[in-house]
Amino acid sequence: MKTMRLWMCVVCGLLFASGLYARKTGVLDEIVFGYSASEKKHGFSAKASQVVTGGLGEEARVLLPIPGERVEGGHITFTMKVDPEKQNYFTARFWGSDSGNSNILILFCEGKQIGYRHLGDYDVLDIANEDKPYPGRFTYTTLPLPISMTRGKKEIELSIRSTGRIFRYGETFDAYQKVMEKPSKALYKGYTHTETCFQPSEKEKKQIEKIERRVRTAPGAEVMEEVRQFVNRQISGYLNQTEIDQETASLLAYAYHEPWTVAYRNKDVVEKVIRTADRYYERYAQNPKSVYDGSWLTVGPLCQALNSFVPEIREIWDEKMPNGKTRRENWTAMCWECVDYAKTHRRSYTNQSMIVDLHLYNVNRMLSILAPEEALPVWQTLKFIYESMGIAPWSGSLSATGEPTWPLGKSYYQFSPDGLSKELGYVGGYGEILNWMVHLYEVTGERGLTDTRDPLIRAQMLKIMHTRSHFRYPTLDNDGYAAMRGESVIGWRDHGYYPAGITYGERGYHREGTPIMAAAATLDPEAVAYAQQMMEDNQFFAVVKEKMKDRGLNSTYTLLRLPGEYDLIMKQPRREGRLPMSDGMPDALFSDEEVGVVALKNGDEILYTSLYWRANFAVNFLARVHYITPECDRVATVFEDIRYTPSGFTYTRPERNNLYFSPARNFYPEVKSAHTGEQLPIAKAPEGVHFEPGQESVYAGKGDFYTLRYGKYLIAMNCTPDRTFDVEVPAAKSVRAFPSRETVEERVLQVEPKSTVVLIVE
Repeated sequence: MKTMRLWMCVVCGLLFASGLYARKTGVLDEIVFGYSASEKKHGFSAKASQVVTGGLGEEARVLLPIPGERVEGGHITFTMKVDPEKQNYFTARFWGSDSGNSNILILFCEGKQIGYRHLGDYDVLDIANEDKPYPGRFTYTTLPLPISMTRGKKEIELSIRSTGRIFRYGETFDAYQKVMEKPSKALYKGYTHTETCFQPSEKEKKQIEKIERRVRTAPGAEVMEEVRQFVNRQISGYLNQTEIDQETASLLAYAYHEPWTVAYRNKDVVEKVIRTADRYYERYAQNPKSVYDGSWLTVGPLCQALNSFVPEIREIWDEKMPNGKTRRENWTAMCWECVDYAKTHRRSYTNQSMIVDLHLYNVNRMLSILAPEEALPVWQTLKFIYESMGIAPWSGSLSATGEPTWPLGKSYYQFSPDGLSKELGYVGGYGEILNWMVHLYEVTGERGLTDTRDPLIRAQMLKIMHTRSHFRYPTLDNDGYAAMRGESVIGWRDHGYYPAGITYGERGYHREGTPIMAAAATLDPEAVAYAQQMMEDNQFFAVVKEKMKDRGLNSTYTLLRLPGEYDLIMKQPRREGRLPMSDGMPDALFSDEEVGVVALKNGDEILYTSLYWRANFAVNFLARVHYITPECDRVATVFEDIRYTPSGFTYTRPERNNLYFSPARNFYPEVKSAHTGEQLPIAKAPEGVHFEPGQESVYAGKGDFYTLRYGKYLIAMNCTPDRTFDVEVPAAKSVRAFPSRETVEERVLQVEPKSTVVLIVE
């Protein structure tokens, strides 16, 4: 009997590997990497690859670096069954405790690349950072195969190639493409299927028991003393420099007012700031454009520092400089030209708009002290800030005659009414811009006097914090401790952030912010509650300790703020409230029809989706999904139904394999894209907005009505302000509205303007 059971287990294992079990779950084919019988069946070949034993004792394959190879590491090739008529998908299985080592895995179909290497609507198979995506469980990544390549075929050749990480801002090949130095993430299985939501077989090995969420025990409060010592060492180094740049001057000016720093009331700081201003003027005198051309900052950080020392500056501003003019006259000329440049070179992406307008405000504030008659009125520079923060419509750069240009129309706001930035759709990392909002809030008042700061900016900042609270989900950190991470998988401008960093109320790891910046600046009860949740999970000190590994100026500047912020938060009573996606919190649904994004919590499941997904140039009919369950994690790019208002124009995908949004950095000319030549319709832009086909536009790919069926979820989103759409309810045993869970009897539902309907279909 024991022998019979053993034989049955072997047979079941062979049947499973051969794909017979897979067909019961809607899977067309399955290959088990590292299992010779399955690989042989699929015509498998490999270069620079090895078999390893990985998660839950299962075998898998890693792709290895190839010595001397500048672009690619190892690769594998195999054939898989496809449906000759339907849309096919390929899904790869990974282990969530594996780091991607920042390498990239790219899927190829019939020798052509699927997806774009940087920020494409079709993504590559895996772009992971050094963090562990979902410790202790398997993850699945799904990509669509071009129907033009599978139509009429019953099987197709697929390859997975590895390459080193890329530096997205690298202008040359060597700066952009990094050598692959470590093995790739392990590949466990590959599947072809026609359903959008890949469903692993019940026979597939998985983590069954719920993983215990343990709270960190270390590090602790001793980190704050380490911060003080670290920052003082950095400041001492800056003070010993003969010359400093304007960002360093701004940091030292801030430290001048912090009693625990070595720069506190140090007269050398004032002298360094003044000398820096003189040196910047000398640069300006030789070449005026050198201090502003192409810069988001102009001399904003310098003026922020100067604004800290107005009494001291008044004592020396009548002194003559080498050109025979007073310091006041010279600085006035430099500041005026920087203001003039900044107001005519504003940026449309939200974070960039904030940075430009912050520094414009700082320079104009200094100019109003040096020469009030030359400065813009305060209301105008404050209005620019309101526009960047979505309080007022964004008017764009001023024309040569000083008139707003309204490039995106007179009703375009940088933030949606629900509080998400629009770049062009939902963004993860670049959307975490509470730090810039704090800076904008603080410059409108006097240091330490919160009553002098602008109340509209405060209200908008807190609204945005509340909105983004839906985009933090519970998971484990790299050491297996309970943590909340920011959602980046569905972000338009997020590259290599799967997963994103530890994030509670605010992003913590980032060099330009702290994890409690807005909470300390406002002491709002909800903001404080999120900061306290982070401290109760003991993730605050771990994040801060990690930040100290960055010796950069920006990171030091934010660490300089932390002791004061920490002391403020620790004085607050425990506030009620937790992040809405936290364990134990009730079901939640957030939708934003301006940005085309949905976040929902259904018991212990969390689903994020961008229905409006990287449609820079035209309607692409693609959605991006991140589906998190206790058993596994799914990342998918899938097709959806989109109704749109046609413009009559179409967009043809050019031959690109790297940057989807630009022909620049064509570093891989020998690689051909599987998507070249695809024709897509362009949606109609609002009246009065100039648009040419082929230009990137927030309107070109925006739909009116989206319908996505993903697993048991049906999501219907109406993005129009004044139209109603119908959605057909699928025939099923049970259809319930979410989150009310009321049974849906109708066969057709009406979706009202600017609203979203979510159904659970089982």
